[in-house]
Amino acid sequence: MYLALRELQHQKLRSLLIGGIVALIAFMVFMLTGLTRGLSRDSASLLLDTPAQSFVTIKEAGGVFNRSFLTPEQVEALQNDNDGAAALAQTFVSFSRGDKQLSGVLLGVDARGLLAPEPSEGQGLRAGGAVLDESLREDGVQVGDVLTLKPSGDKLRVVGFTRSARLSHQPGVYVSLARWHHLNPRMRGAVNAVALAAAPEQVKLGTDLSLTDRAQTLQVLPGYKEEQGSLTMIQVFLVAVAAFVLAVFFYVMTLQKTAQFGLLKAIGASTGTLAGSVVAQMLLLTLLAVTAAAAVTLGMVQLLPAGMPFHLTPGNVAAASGLLLAVAALASLLSVRRVARVDPLIALGAG
Repeated sequence: MYLALRELQHQKLRSLLIGGIVALIAFMVFMLTGLTRGLSRDSASLLLDTPAQSFVTIKEAGGVFNRSFLTPEQVEALQNDNDGAAALAQTFVSFSRGDKQLSGVLLGVDARGLLAPEPSEGQGLRAGGAVLDESLREDGVQVGDVLTLKPSGDKLRVVGFTRSARLSHQPGVYVSLARWHHLNPRMRGAVNAVALAAAPEQVKLGTDLSLTDRAQTLQVLPGYKEEQGSLTMIQVFLVAVAAFVLAVFFYVMTLQKTAQFGLLKAIGASTGTLAGSVVAQMLLLTLLAVTAAAAVTLGMVQLLPAGMPFHLTPGNVAAASGLLLAVAALASLLSVRRVARVDPLIALGAG
């Protein structure tokens, strides 16, 4: 550690330049992590934060809600066999507030059931009316407003807002199940899914029905798997680039110091001491760069537009930082190998 600190202090400009490059890479990793998490929540926060552990759909739907139609008899059987089973009905709608046209997903749930939204402002479904995802406040919607569904002209009075109610990048509009069926008479009492708080292995299931847990339901949500897969691959390639850049930079630095390593070995320094110094220098420089990048990223979050799907927690930053430090440790092995092969006589002769 002593040698690592002395060299960083002596080679300030070089250390600053390399640290700056590492910080830029870390910044991109943090931003992509925030965008990935943000898009995930924008697409499926309703499923990510729901207390439900399992979802029942018809077998042919493969777990996709909008392809599933459960009859009232099937729903009743599930509720009789499983405590707390809650029906969920959904349909995508367009509605207007004054002269402003908006869209969302109309969700029919039991006002006293497992899926009933917890109001963050105003009242819940028990007050009648609709509870909206709070992102609609950015479009000017307020408690007490009356929304007009298109093209039917049906009216919904906003009684409250809730958090984490987005599905397929659309804000949720909760209404009671009876109200939902009144607005969708062609469904004839059918619903799209039944949510259960019990784990899949504890659920009693009838014939012609399919059971998926929360993770499986997310994976079959239209577009979710493809969107997350693309962003994850970008992150993987970025981390791979970070590993390559770190390995090459520090290997070149090690080659430039071959004579110095030879001299230190000649006066008694062990290979382990020199290798430890190289690894410590790399990790310390990476740690400082990652810390600076994390601070800049968390500051940048405050400047992002309110509508941008970005979600980054200290836990996400810590996980990404740990990954970058692990990558730096692995990248340092190339330099360690070079240090171990330095012959004092040859290195001093070359010097």
